[in-house]
Amino acid sequence: MTTYQFKKLTEVYVDTGNGPFRIDVTADISFGQTFTDKTYTQKTIHEQFKLHEASNIKKANPANFKFTIPYLQQAVTQSLLDLLVDFESNTYTLNTFTLYFVVDDDTMYKIEKCVITNGTFVIEKLENLKITLSGEGTKLTKEDATNMTRSTITTRTHQLIERLEIEVDDIPLTSSVYNATVELQNEIAWVPYGTVQEALNIGNTHNVNTTMYPSKFTLNKRTLSGSISQYVTSDFNSDLLQWKKGVNILIKAGTASGSFKGFKFDLSQCTFTNRITPAEVYAQTYDWRMNDNPADLGTKITLT
Repeated sequence: MTTYQFKKLTEVYVDTGNGPFRIDVTADISFGQTFTDKTYTQKTIHEQFKLHEASNIKKANPANFKFTIPYLQQAVTQSLLDLLVDFESNTYTLNTFTLYFVVDDDTMYKIEKCVITNGTFVIEKLENLKITLSGEGTKLTKEDATNMTRSTITTRTHQLIERLEIEVDDIPLTSSVYNATVELQNEIAWVPYGTVQEALNIGNTHNVNTTMYPSKFTLNKRTLSGSISQYVTSDFNSDLLQWKKGVNILIKAGTASGSFKGFKFDLSQCTFTNRITPAEVYAQTYDWRMNDNPADLGTKITLT
C-alpha cells in the first residue's frame, strides 16, 4: 500500500557532538540541496543538427535549511543560540553541527556540517518568543531512521513576553511599543572545492556517488540589525522621520513580575532611521543596525 510522508509529522534533531537531541519546531520547515549543471556545446561543423547542449554534473551546491522554534528556557534551545552567536573556540568562525529531519520510523534526512547563517528573534507582547533559524550545510542524504538513538526533553518552559522594555539613544520608549525584531546575519563563503584530482576521480561516471560536495567555509561578515515599532502618540514623537548615529539600543523582553527573566539585547554604536507607517493607527518604525565590533557577541545578546 502506498503511503505519503507529511511535513507536519517531521521531527527535527540537532547533534552538536553529544548525539541527536530533539528540538521543538513549528510547521514552517524547509530543507534541500541542488546540483550544478554546467552544460557544454555538442554542435560541430560536421554535426550541425546537435543544437542541444550536454550536461556536465559534478558539483553540489550547499544544502540549505530553515525552521522556526519557540524559545524554551531548557538547555537545548540555548545550544542553538550559541551556534548562532558564538565563535568556535579560539577562532573567528562558527561552530558546525548535524541536522536530522525524521519523517517517520523508517525515514530521515541528514544534513552534515551545518552552520547557521541567519537568526531572527520575533518579539511581540503577550506572545511566546520565537526564533527563525536558517543556514547551510555540506551534504544532504536520505537515511534509515530505524536504529537512530534519540533524546528529547520532558519539561518545556516557553519564554512568554509579558514585559517589553526598549531604550533608544538612552531614552525609554513609551508603552505604545508593540513589536520588535532582532536579526543576526552570518555571511559565509564556501571555499571552492573543485580540484584537478577530484575531477579526475569523477572521470566519466554518471551518478551521485562521486559528486564534489562543499566542505569548508569562511565567515566574511556579520550584521546585527532589526526594527522597533510603536504607535505615534502626542507624548513621544521626537524621533519621527529622523536618523541618528552612534546611539545605544537596549531591548529587554521577558517576564513581568518578580525578577526579570528573558532576553536582553544591550547594543552600542548603533545607527537608526525612522519612518512613518500610515494605518488605522499611525505608527513609526525604527530600523537600526549595530556598527560596533565586540570581541564576544554573546556579551551583547544574553539570557537572564
